[in-house]
Amino acid sequence: METKVSYCRTCGANCGMLVDVEDDKIVRVRANAENSSSAGYTCVKGRNAVAGHNSSDRILRHLRRRRDGGFDEISLETAVSEIADRLGSIMTETGPESVGIYWGTYAWMASATIPVAKAWWRAIGSHKSFSPITIDQASKTISWERTGFYTGGFQRVEDADVWLEIGGNQLISLQSVGWSNTNPFVTLKEHKKRGLKLIVIDPRRTELAKAADLHLRPRPGTDAVLLTAILNVIFDKGLDRPEFYGRYADNVEALKDYVRGTTPAMAAEFCDVPEEDIIAAAVMFGEGKVGAANGHTGTDMGPGGNPCEQLILSLNIICGRFVQEGEQVQSDAIVGDSPPRHAQVIPPSRHWDKGWRNRFGYGLMPSPFSGFGEVPCGLYADEILEPGEDRVRAMFSIGGNPVNAIPDLPRQIEAAKALDLLVNIDPYMTETSRLSDYIIAPTMMYERPDVNVIFGPFGIYTPALVPPPGDTVEEWQFFWLLGQAMGLDMELGVPNDAGFGCFGYVPPGRPVKLTGPLPSSDEVLAMVADNDALLEELKKHPNGLAAPRRSVTVQGPAPGMEDNRLDLFPPEFPQEMEALRSILQDSERRHYRLIVRRAKELFNNQGRNLPEITKGKTNPLYIHPDDLASHGLGSGDRVTVTSDHGTIAVVTKADDTLRRGVVALTHGWGGLEGDDPFAPGVGASVNALMSTRGPVQQVLHMPIMTALPVDIEPLADAPASRTDPA
Repeated sequence: METKVSYCRTCGANCGMLVDVEDDKIVRVRANAENSSSAGYTCVKGRNAVAGHNSSDRILRHLRRRRDGGFDEISLETAVSEIADRLGSIMTETGPESVGIYWGTYAWMASATIPVAKAWWRAIGSHKSFSPITIDQASKTISWERTGFYTGGFQRVEDADVWLEIGGNQLISLQSVGWSNTNPFVTLKEHKKRGLKLIVIDPRRTELAKAADLHLRPRPGTDAVLLTAILNVIFDKGLDRPEFYGRYADNVEALKDYVRGTTPAMAAEFCDVPEEDIIAAAVMFGEGKVGAANGHTGTDMGPGGNPCEQLILSLNIICGRFVQEGEQVQSDAIVGDSPPRHAQVIPPSRHWDKGWRNRFGYGLMPSPFSGFGEVPCGLYADEILEPGEDRVRAMFSIGGNPVNAIPDLPRQIEAAKALDLLVNIDPYMTETSRLSDYIIAPTMMYERPDVNVIFGPFGIYTPALVPPPGDTVEEWQFFWLLGQAMGLDMELGVPNDAGFGCFGYVPPGRPVKLTGPLPSSDEVLAMVADNDALLEELKKHPNGLAAPRRSVTVQGPAPGMEDNRLDLFPPEFPQEMEALRSILQDSERRHYRLIVRRAKELFNNQGRNLPEITKGKTNPLYIHPDDLASHGLGSGDRVTVTSDHGTIAVVTKADDTLRRGVVALTHGWGGLEGDDPFAPGVGASVNALMSTRGPVQQVLHMPIMTALPVDIEPLADAPASRTDPA
């Protein structure tokens, strides 16, 4: 047995790993204490990579669907040829807009995948691009694009004396702007030890909330009202920073006038939070010298995602939570000089109001995946099912499970069945795989070389640790071959023009035509990274390399940028707040509010098919013990959960971290019609309770996905079930 050094690509934390290899198979994975970023931390998801790589459920051969719904193994050459022919016929008949692509979360996790697939997608010429960005946190994009973008940068948690987190639990998700994504428990303790004050707004007493100095537990869906009152207090007590917003922002008085109408007393009644806690949170945040407010999926997926993120951004601007001219920032260049940082504003851009629109009147959202931008996922099924000359007839999915991930499960199943061609690149027989015409079997993370070129001031390279099993291929290889079979003119090095901020993460690569025979994986990584000095340096440091600790002074505005201003009161904001209040009032018809949560063992739907991880369990409905007792129920009983749009059957589990009247369900579970929701590894789909045709956010067409009004009833024909898995 040999121990090899690598890093985990389950999520963006990129934790360092030691991998034991025997007979060309990984047999054990554990944390690497020498890694210069994670320093010995890893989560249960990363440690279970052995189960994922070696699963008997893993797809190791490329598959083609038969008419009876089964699958036959085919060669890669046959799959590429047949897909190219079918796709060519579709495009000849109805044009490139009849082709769509879904960039799943795991498209991020191999650095060569997105750049090469983007080159293929750009050559196709379609605008019908989708990704999870418009499922869970696209309201951040809306707020930045309506307000504008300050390029000096946020203040860092490492320097902060106060931090406000709303609707997130990064101790479990490991996903957060501003926080280190690695070793979160240790780093949080260190921040607290040096004096950081942490405020958490969440209806559940999460792991993060347990560490908070102040935890506010509002009624789900009311975060925007609560933030309005916090801004009211900050203005009223003179805790704002006019020296920052006076220089960079417009419409401050309009914002002041608006928040003046929501007093702490009013918000306390509406949100069911003590008035003194609202005032205390505002004072604690406002009196801090360095810090930030940060929203998560809990804010964005609710009925008021857009106004909530607008208020979070406004709170940061009003309190000056940005690095200003003349101040120092940490360099993020691992090798070479850091690019200059300017204290200036990119004005509101509103990409969706410009250029191409689909037949439903929606423009494109900024996207790191497609240079054009992307269509909101709330319209994914409509683009396939609704009549039109540019109706999507062919769909490609990379590292995702759109049937399971996008709200309105019955409609997503209907859409998948309506496609003339569905190609899925996935190692498992997910819901999307089961409905696909072709399944391309990809390598997994320890079977390919990689470099984390998109994740900021820490770099790491890994060679492949074991040979690819079966006929598996890297995703980029499939798109390279498919493009050539179609005769497409593909090239790297085309800059992304669809937004700023996170949408610049994916490097365009060096200018090069993707022609000729397949290069090696390392050759493609060199093209993608487009920095030979960095790549060679990373290869010398198997434990990773962090940017050296050196400061860069933030300069004044670049020529022509001096007069740009942020807009703190976009015209849609009051309309969206009014719509939110109406939705919340209508929600009173039902007795409970359902919120969506993560499970520490899973990342979205990854891992629920593995018995080593699920251990015979499904995804239970978490509910306060007193609420369970009010129904005469206990943990392990079966109930139905009913929304305005659907009903699901689940097993209950008592959870006193929830406030009463709130229930929680983990997303990423569920199957197709006829699947048993109580079967291990299947579970119930929370997306079956949601509708893409009900109330939706402006611009995003994003339905209500948390703070969802529901009722609960015991399952009438359920057997005695206290031993059910939960």
